[in-house]
Amino acid sequence: MSTESQDPVHILLVEDEPDLRTTLQYNLKRAGYRVTTAVNGQDGLDQAQAHVADEVSDVDIVVSDIMMPELDGIGLAKALRALPAYADTPLMFLTAKGETADRLEGFRVGADDYLTKPFDLEELLARVQVQARRANLARRMRTMLDEQPEEERKKSPSPSDLYAKVAVWEERFPALAAIRERSIVGQSPRMLSLLREILIRAPGRDPVLIVGETGAGKTGVAEALYRLGPRSDKPFRVVNCAELAAADAAITLGKLFGFGKNAGLANVPKEGSPGLLEDVDGGTLFLDEIHRLPQEAQAMLLLPIENRPFHPAAGKGEPKSVDVKFLFATNADLKQEADAGRFPFDLYQRLAASQIAVPALAERADDIPALAEFFLDECKDEFNLPEAAFAPSLMRLLVSRPWPGNVRELRSFVRECARRAAFELDNVLTPAHMPESQTPAPAGASPSAPPSPSEADAAEVPGQFDDSEGFWNEVEMRELASLRHHRFKIAPAEQELGLSSKSRTLTNHLRGMCFKALAHRTFDLAASALLVVGRDDEALLDRTVDRMEGYLDMVDRHVAAHTTKTLFNNLPRDYRKFVEAAIDRAREDPAG
Repeated sequence: MSTESQDPVHILLVEDEPDLRTTLQYNLKRAGYRVTTAVNGQDGLDQAQAHVADEVSDVDIVVSDIMMPELDGIGLAKALRALPAYADTPLMFLTAKGETADRLEGFRVGADDYLTKPFDLEELLARVQVQARRANLARRMRTMLDEQPEEERKKSPSPSDLYAKVAVWEERFPALAAIRERSIVGQSPRMLSLLREILIRAPGRDPVLIVGETGAGKTGVAEALYRLGPRSDKPFRVVNCAELAAADAAITLGKLFGFGKNAGLANVPKEGSPGLLEDVDGGTLFLDEIHRLPQEAQAMLLLPIENRPFHPAAGKGEPKSVDVKFLFATNADLKQEADAGRFPFDLYQRLAASQIAVPALAERADDIPALAEFFLDECKDEFNLPEAAFAPSLMRLLVSRPWPGNVRELRSFVRECARRAAFELDNVLTPAHMPESQTPAPAGASPSAPPSPSEADAAEVPGQFDDSEGFWNEVEMRELASLRHHRFKIAPAEQELGLSSKSRTLTNHLRGMCFKALAHRTFDLAASALLVVGRDDEALLDRTVDRMEGYLDMVDRHVAAHTTKTLFNNLPRDYRKFVEAAIDRAREDPAG
């Protein structure tokens, strides 16, 4: 969303088809963007130049058709890229020409993305959102650079420098793009600085100490160091030192350094056996929670770290040398541990010179939306939610609440919300899908203990049977009473009403009732939601507004694609006229 920055992201929309242009303008504005429109390529170029001051443009994204009179999209892209103010501005093409050659031509002249008509409006908004994050990040970095004292700029690379170098880094290190998509997610200045440190420390065999809070992503950093280093085709082993610490000290040492002949230990062959260091020779060994490893093993690690030979932990054997890249991780203060005598001081000195600090999630809150979307994408197939999306109200909660468990806690939270949404057959994740133990209390709620489940089930819900206007018919009122009682959770309401979940009858009826309320309240979302919810319940009202926004977006998409017949699928006949009113509204007043 464009709400990532104080000022809305400014989009220059260049489209010669009037209906599509007004529909896109309306939906982009609804998504929170500032939109300037142009009717063809030449008009787009004129508009772009009009928004330049002191060689800086206030246009953040250009979205353009290709086939247009006077000046087509390819010509517009060439002209824009020749202007210093638009050399790096994100540019997206919309076109009916989807052939590979046409796409390559678009990318060759400087396009950043390419969407073929007819397209799904949600896909367009999702792609614009990606470019909006990029634009917001560039804007923040410019501001930070302007505000930074000149002396500070000279000390370390500025955020702008780091952002500008990411593309260069990805060219130099082909694995980086995949890592940024799958494990090191985020584009905040802290994450770009982290990437820089990873790239610096990935080469060579010097050990690396990764420090950070629990759940901050230390394992992902270790994997990135391995994949970006010269040993990416060699073995990579991960060891949790807490597990080794639970075993007998002799066994722990033997697992690392091997057993020689006649070790005299149970389950160890007389001829001995190699340890983990020999197994991973030539590769990378990641020792997580290094502060939990027994001290004797910690001290012995200095030998292989410095490429010196070591003997088997037990039994007889020749000294051995290995070539291993060591990675260590800890959430403890190793200096404090060393000062207290709980960690070898010489090992601490060896590791302290090569540290990578992983920021806590609170230090990079700008990355929360991207991380949340990433974790939701992870579980869409698992929970059968291919079209799942966050309601703005839930995303605001994610960004504003503390995450003491860091990225790990955020991931678990998103998965739990998705799991609950899947059960309710909902595609939009709202605060209502939060685990009950973490749902914010309503304003003015009493801190007293909540009623028992039996008391809650038996209690009459305020507004459950309310229809003071006589607006709903008997069937609608019965269904709404059940939905209100179960806080608009579809599955328990279906069970109470005796409806089949496979037929999605109640889901389709609720869709029809939402359109009926919207038409009655002249498409005022807040007033329409109150009519459906029946009481002043902020969480339910927010959820219902989100649901209605989704229905109206669906109407806009089908109007733009000329596929409005789809809107009537599985919809009771009594509600057709209300959907038709929404269609007429989208056609006649696309700007809202």
